[in-house]
Amino acid sequence: MRSKHKFTTYDAIGHSLGAVALVLVNLKEKMRPYMPKLKKLVLIAGPFNGVLGLGDLPNVNRITPNGRPAFMSPTYFRIFINRNSISDDLRVINIYGNVGDHSNSDKYISVTSAESISYILKPRVKEYREYLIKGSNAEHSMLHDDSEILDMVNNFIYYNPLS
Repeated sequence: MRSKHKFTTYDAIGHSLGAVALVLVNLKEKMRPYMPKLKKLVLIAGPFNGVLGLGDLPNVNRITPNGRPAFMSPTYFRIFINRNSISDDLRVINIYGNVGDHSNSDKYISVTSAESISYILKPRVKEYREYLIKGSNAEHSMLHDDSEILDMVNNFIYYNPLS
């Protein structure tokens, strides 16, 4: 792609499993210098440490005081053991939801699962920010259509004069 399309860097937005896929792609960058480099990454509703009903249960996993999740799913553990391959020049925002129905989730992804990635990324990347969206607009499939979130994403991707 680098030689055919003539670009060396790119920005990306991933929703749900797409967010996880983009983090996994970034793990490969250092080993593959011919790949374009990810500069800005938007993660929306990423199931980094499980999906409700598929190995994750509401209110079971938790974030410990040092920021580490108490339990690690196989995918999370894979990212965790390869964490030193994360690009240190990467800027990240992580957006996730809580519909407020006592499941502490967006109905599919627990807040703990989505927040878990901060333990890996925050100490390694150039910039890391998280946003918890609450209420009915915080449902998993609505997060990428909410106008407030779209404004936040556009400002992050398109307005940053230093990057």
